[in-house]
Parts: sequence; structure tokens; C-alpha cells
Amino acid sequence: MIAPAETPRLRRHLSTSAWLLVLTLVLLGFGFVASRPATPPFHGPPTGGALQAERAIDALTHPGPEPTALSLLPADFTRVTGVTPGAAAAPDGTVRAVHVDGGCSTPWGDDNTKWDYGVACKAHDLGYDLLRYADKVGQPLPPSVRASLDSRLSTDMHAMCHIEPAGSPRTCQLVASVFTAGLNVNSWHQRWGPPVGDPIGPMLAGVAVIGCLLVFRLRGWLHTRRTRPARPLVTTTAPGPASPWVTLGVAGLVLLILGESVLALARWAGADEAWLWPFTWLAQLAPVFFFAGGRANAAGWRHIRESGGGYRQYVAHRASWLLRPALVFVVVALVVPLALELLGIPQGTNAAIVGIALHPLWLLAVYLLTVAATPFMLALHRRAATVTTAGLLALVVLTALGSGWFGSDLLRSASALGLALLAQQIAFGRLPTRHRALLVSGAVAALAGLVALTTVGGADPNLLGTPGASPALAAPTLPLLLLGAAQLCVLGLFARPLARAAELRWLGAPVRFALRAPMSLYLGFLAAMLLVVALVYLPPDPAAALNWLTGPKTLMALGLLAVPALIVFWWFERHFDGYVPLHDSRPTGWRAHAATALGTGYATIGLFGFALTRFGGDTGGTVLGLPLDPIQNLIQLLLGVFLLHAVRTGVSAATSTWVVTALACVPPLLEVASGYGPGPLTVAVYGPTALFAVGTAAGNLISAKTVAQTT
Repeated sequence: MIAPAETPRLRRHLSTSAWLLVLTLVLLGFGFVASRPATPPFHGPPTGGALQAERAIDALTHPGPEPTALSLLPADFTRVTGVTPGAAAAPDGTVRAVHVDGGCSTPWGDDNTKWDYGVACKAHDLGYDLLRYADKVGQPLPPSVRASLDSRLSTDMHAMCHIEPAGSPRTCQLVASVFTAGLNVNSWHQRWGPPVGDPIGPMLAGVAVIGCLLVFRLRGWLHTRRTRPARPLVTTTAPGPASPWVTLGVAGLVLLILGESVLALARWAGADEAWLWPFTWLAQLAPVFFFAGGRANAAGWRHIRESGGGYRQYVAHRASWLLRPALVFVVVALVVPLALELLGIPQGTNAAIVGIALHPLWLLAVYLLTVAATPFMLALHRRAATVTTAGLLALVVLTALGSGWFGSDLLRSASALGLALLAQQIAFGRLPTRHRALLVSGAVAALAGLVALTTVGGADPNLLGTPGASPALAAPTLPLLLLGAAQLCVLGLFARPLARAAELRWLGAPVRFALRAPMSLYLGFLAAMLLVVALVYLPPDPAAALNWLTGPKTLMALGLLAVPALIVFWWFERHFDGYVPLHDSRPTGWRAHAATALGTGYATIGLFGFALTRFGGDTGGTVLGLPLDPIQNLIQLLLGVFLLHAVRTGVSAATSTWVVTALACVPPLLEVASGYGPGPLTVAVYGPTALFAVGTAAGNLISAKTVAQTT
């Protein structure tokens, strides 16, 4: 008798399970770190009621036979906090001032345990009430005060294991250690500031939506990776050189990043600023980057038109290439501050390093706007090239002057965008390479104007990392305008040698690798930069310096960047050749129009939001009126990536596309409903988007049902 064949079991790819596990852990870690509040401002030594609160906390952390802290409480403590304190005898013989209704808070409720940590926890709760009091009267106490309260509670819990071990002293010590770890993690999450309630609901909803957007995006990437035909082991022809304009753009961006980093290290090492400004003129290559990007954008638009595509396909295709490396800055914004915190780098240096690390994100955000504007600016160039260029020049000058007169950040940003568009507009034409005398005269005149502006005109000669300048350019706009004019004249003079250099294979290889693996390269560069910064703050003693370099905190700080670099390269960029092919589909219909507009808008807001928020560095600010929040900014960025990818792959009309879009609008609306953040503009942006997405999805379902009933 033949046994019936067994149905084969369906097995999920091990890599898929690994992806789900890694994605879950990363999302939980991201949500925990991203929900940290801003660092409490320092208002100087406390006075009045805040000073009394600090003295009462000091008494709580040094208990004795009397509840001394009760007599030191501010007179208006109960009125401000609503807490009526009391006294309780502790098992160690001391008498503590306590929050009578307090207890040992755990995720499952108050649990004083069988070793009776209750009195110590209630005293700790009263200390937290005093921290909240100081915050409410406008003088939050320094982090060391909360740390002293946590240390006192940890000491008391461990002491109970000797006073009342309840037959299990080792278990008591373990539980006390677990409680201490939870206490320290919670205090670290709140930056050792006043204990506050966290918006758990909106945070969890945001993390869930981020996971949904990532799963939808990575699902297509995994499918493409698994179905891609195997590469031949031996290639018959060597790869050709990269495009001259791509080579110029990559070289300009790399030299700009390296130059800014080296100059920052020189400043931290104590170099005189009077000797550094000439090097900023050499390293500031933002105009060259936007000029080369303009040539690449024009070539991309012509290629799309020749292949039968239109604006929607062009934006979706170019943005897919741009936003791929943009996601790495989520990792940068997340782990760089953590790594610097582990290394104990001073706060001022910390902020400067994060600003340098996120500078390419500003350039990328502005460049995305120039990409979207390319077809329209090209049309203006064909019809009125001189008038358009003159108009952009006037826009740059007027907005730069206006930003100085009125102190407007909006005008400062507008001048930066205008300069990027001006460099791109010049790239649409041809530099007068045959008129060398004209180019030499232009370069000399631009440099003379720059010297006059920075000497007689009083402008800052530092053109990289200038305080108060537009973050996208890291320099004042008017001096950079003159420097850019000189740079473009020099490019015209050396156009032929530069074109020949771009054809060299030894130069093309690193350019192609930079296009292939920009994310892992940048993370590796930041890890190296972090190590150099750490060397600046090494202890003078060689033995202590070696111990510090090989210590767990230092290794963990470097691993926060090195490990993601390896993961990104191995899972993403190892199989990527730096070229995003055109998709066969042609996005058509009003849904594709809507997806293109929404995707570009949300991606741009997400990029600028991430550049501004810095994970708690500027919490409370806004970008275009929308609140700065890492979770919401990541949702905006991922939603933009998702919609533009849907347009590129021809699924912008799918019901699932608009269901996911509607879900992405839930967390910010839930945050407004919970009372966090500004509401009117958030509702005005996300409300119509959600209604449009729901209406589109419902329309698709109704149409499908009607077709099914009529067939």
C-alpha cells in the first residue's frame, strides 16, 4: 500500500525571520530614544522655592532619626503639586519624609515586594515630587539631583536584602538590581530631568506605522533581491568611467564633508580662527555641488522624456535615487548623540558634531527641491535664459539682505534655495570655455568682491560652519554667491582637463563605489571621526588613555556607527551597483499626480524636520508650522519614499497604497487629540491627506465591487 504523500510544509526564509526580528528591535529602540524629551535648560543656581526643594532633596538622600526634609519643604509645595507629605519609619532605623500614597512603580503597578522596599520608594517619590515642583516654578534642578535620589533608592533596596532577606538574599539582590536598572533607564530616557509623563499612545502608534511603511518598502526590495539573476563571476569588459558631472558632484560633496570635519577638528584643537578662514574658501564647494547636480538633473529629465515618460516618472525616479541614502541619516541622528554621550564629550562639542554629521542632509533636502523644479526651470531657460538667471540672482540678493535686516530664518532658507537654483540654472547653459579672458576676469572680479565684502563690508570671512548662517550652506549667502561665481569661472577655465580626469578609471572606481555604498561609507567615516574626537579628549596619562580607549563605553560608542555601517553594506549596498533603472510602468491618472505631489511634499518636510530636530535637541520647534518630532519626521520621510516608490513602480492607484497613506496620518492626529504639540496646522495637513486617502481607497473598492457585479 502506498502511503499518501505528505503536504510539504511552507517554510519562511530564515533571512525573512531575521529581518522581522531586527526590524522589531530597531523600531522599539528607535521609539524609546526618539521619545526622549529635550534637555532641560539651565537657569543658573536655584533660588527661592527651587532652592528649598534642592535642600529638601539633599535631606532625603541623607536620612537620619528625624524627617528633616519635611521642615525644609517650600511653603507652597502642596499647593503647586497637590501632594501632602508625611513621615514613615524605615526598617534601617531612620525616619523618612515620604509621599504617603507612593510606592515602587513597575509596569504591572505598585509592587513593594516581599522585602518591603515601600518606605524607600515613597521617600523617592517625594523627591520626584520636589523635582516636578522646581520645574513648575521655572527652575528645573540639575541632573545630578535626580541621580542622587536614584542612587539613594538603589542603596536602600540593596540594604533591605541584609535587614530583611526573607530567606532569599540572593533573589533580593537580583530584584534590587533589576529595579535599579529600570530606574536608571527611565531617568536616562528623561535626560535626568524632571519626571514627566510620556505620550505612550502616540509613540506606539507612530512606531507601528513606521514598521508598516518599512515592511511595505522592504518587501519589494527583498523580492527584487531574491529574483535578481546571478551576476557573472567574470566580467569581459571593465566598467566605463562615471559621468563627468556625477564625478564632479560626488567629488564636491566628499571634499565639502571632509573639509568641514577637518576644520571643526582644528577648531577643537585650539587652532586660531584667523588662520582657518582661507581653508574654508577652498573647502566650501556647495555651489559646485548644485551646479553639477543641475547638469545631472537636466540629463535625467531629457532621458525620461526620450523614453516616453513625464514629470511624475522623472520625480519618482530621481527621488528614489536620492532618498535611498537619506534614510541613513535616521541612523546618524539616532546614534551619533548616543555615542557622544557615552564618550562624555562636552555638550557644546556634541552639538557641533551632530550639526556637521547632519549637514549633508540639509544639502540633500535642498537638492530634492531643485530636482522637483528642474523641468519648470528648464522650460524657463529655453524661453528666457537671461531673464530667469537675473531673476534668481535678484531673489538671492534680496532674500539674503532681508534675512540680515529682519533676522528671518525663512528668508535665510529662501536665499539658500535661491542660490541652489541659480547654480542649477547656470548649469543648464554652457560655460564660455572658449572665452578664457572673460572667465579669468570673472574669477578675479568675484574674488575681489569677496575680499571687499569680508573686509570693508564686515562680512564673516569664515565660509564653512559660520554661526547663524543657513544650515544648508553653512555659510552666509552673499559671500558664498561671490565664491561660487569664482568657482564656476575656474571650472570653465579647466573644463577640458577636468573632463579628461573624469575619464580616468582609477578615479572612476572610487566614484562608482561612493554611488554604490554611500550609506555605509558615511557611517564608517563618522565612526572614524568619532574616534578622532575621542582622541582629543583622551586623559593625559598613557595608561589611563589606553584603558579609556579599550573601555566598554568607548567600544560601544564606536560600535553604534561601525555595526550599522557593516549591516547596511552587507544587506543593502553589497548588491547595489549605484544605478536605479527606469521602471517599465508609466504612472498615469490623477492618483499618480496626487501620489507624486504628496510624496515629494512629505519627503521634503521629513528631511528638513530630521535636520532640525536632532532627537531632542530642538524639541518644541516647527518646520513649516508642523511640530519637530523624530517619530513624526520619520513617518513623513517614509511616507514620501513609499508614495514616490509607488509612482515609480506603477502601483499609485492600488488600494493598499492609499490605505497605508491613511494609516500614516493617524499618529500625528492622535498626538493632537492627546494634547501634545500644535494642533491646527497638523490637522490641516494630515486631516485632508487622510480623508483623500480613505476616499481614494473606498472609491477603488466600490469600483471593483461594481465591476464584479456586472461581470
